[in-house]
Amino acid sequence: MKTRILKLTSVIALAVIAALTVTFSFASGQKVEEIQSQSSDSSNARKRGQKLVGTWDVTLRFPVCSATCPCPGGTPNIPIPALQTYSNDGTMVEVSGGTLFRGPALGSWEHTTDQQYSARYAFFIFNSAGARILKEVVTSQIDLQGRDAFEATATFDLFAADGTPIPSGCQINITGTRF
Repeated sequence: MKTRILKLTSVIALAVIAALTVTFSFASGQKVEEIQSQSSDSSNARKRGQKLVGTWDVTLRFPVCSATCPCPGGTPNIPIPALQTYSNDGTMVEVSGGTLFRGPALGSWEHTTDQQYSARYAFFIFNSAGARILKEVVTSQIDLQGRDAFEATATFDLFAADGTPIPSGCQINITGTRF
C-alpha cells in the first residue's frame, strides 16, 4: 500500500511539474516576444534618431529685431555660425563662432516623428570683463531635409545671472549641413 501511494504521489508530482513547465514555457515565450517587440521598436526609434547623430555646420539667424527680441549686432538675419554635435545617447553640444562673449551650449535632443527632432540646450553669456550676465535656453524643432541637411526653428528664453526670467521667446531660424 505504501509503495502504491508513493508511486501515485510521484506520478502526481511529475504531472504538476510537467504542467508548470509547459505553462511557464508558454508564458515565457509570450514575454520574450513582447520584450523582443519592444526592443525592436526602441531599436527602430534609435535607428531613425541615428540620422541626426553627428556634427553639423549650422547658421543661426534672428529674423526680427525689437526691444524684447534683441538681435546680435542689432540687425535682422545676420548669419551666426556654430557647430552642433548630436550624440547617440541623446546629448548635444553647440559651440558658436559668433562671439567671444558666449560659452558653449550643452543640452539634449530626441527623435519625435519621421524626420522631426527636438533639442533643448543652454549656454551662458558674459560681459567684456568676463562676468556671467545671462543664461540663454534654446528650444529647437528640427526638420531633417535628407541625409545631410536640416532646417529648424527655435525660440529662446533669457535669465539674468541670478536666475530671474527676462521676457523673450524670440524666433531663431537655423539651417544645418552635415560636417
